[in-house]
Formats: sequence, structure tokens, C-alpha cells
Amino acid sequence: MNKMKILKKSKAPRYIREEGITSYLLASPNTSGAVQMTTTLVEIQPGGKQRIHQHRPEQIYFIIEGSGKMTLGNESRLVEKDDCIFIPSNEPHGLENIGQTLIKYFSTAAPSFTREELSELWPLVSESDSNE
Repeated sequence: MNKMKILKKSKAPRYIREEGITSYLLASPNTSGAVQMTTTLVEIQPGGKQRIHQHRPEQIYFIIEGSGKMTLGNESRLVEKDDCIFIPSNEPHGLENIGQTLIKYFSTAAPSFTREELSELWPLVSESDSNE
């Protein structure tokens, strides 16, 4: 039995928000059989802003490119490429792109979001499915 799962961004369920954010669901209970974590790739356009939100899973954001203002609780700081931000469980957080280029970050949440939460948070089909 083949255990290796290779997940492609173009085939990932996605969520496009009017705030200038596209979120791709990668490894998760819905996409790969992951049990303990959910991973995503998120792109925030210049001027885009992720609303302040909170959830049960702990989370990390690893900034792949770009820079922005990260808010965690009542603290806001500049984050940039190669920064890794730890977000404790139920801590309000959000990220705003205050720069001129795209912010791209990889996120891991553990424990995983439930299947129901995943269906609500990533409602759209993949880019490849929507283009066919």
C-alpha cells in the first residue's frame, strides 16, 4: 500500500476571501487522512487583511515571502520572510499585508480542525477543478 501523499496546490480545496486572501487546504483529515494536524498555504494580496479570529488548534505561520503586520492578542509586530510565528490555542490573531508585494505563508494547526470546520473554512473546489 502506498503511504506517500503528495499534495498539489493546484488540486487543493481553496477559500478566496474578498479581503484579498486565498487559502489552500493541503494536508488535513479531508485531503490526506491526516489526523493530528491541518496544513495550509495562504496568499495575501497587498492591502489584504486577515480578520482577527481565534480557534482551538495551536498554529504556526511560516512566512515564505513578503512582509506584514501580525497581531496576536493585544500585540502587533512586523513579520517578514523566514519568520515563524507561534499562535497559542484560542489566542486572537490576524495578519495584514501592509507591503507592496504578496505575502505567502505556510500554516500548520494542531490538533486538526474537524471535518465540519474544514468544510466551512475551505468551501471551494481546487483551481484545477474550477478551470475544467
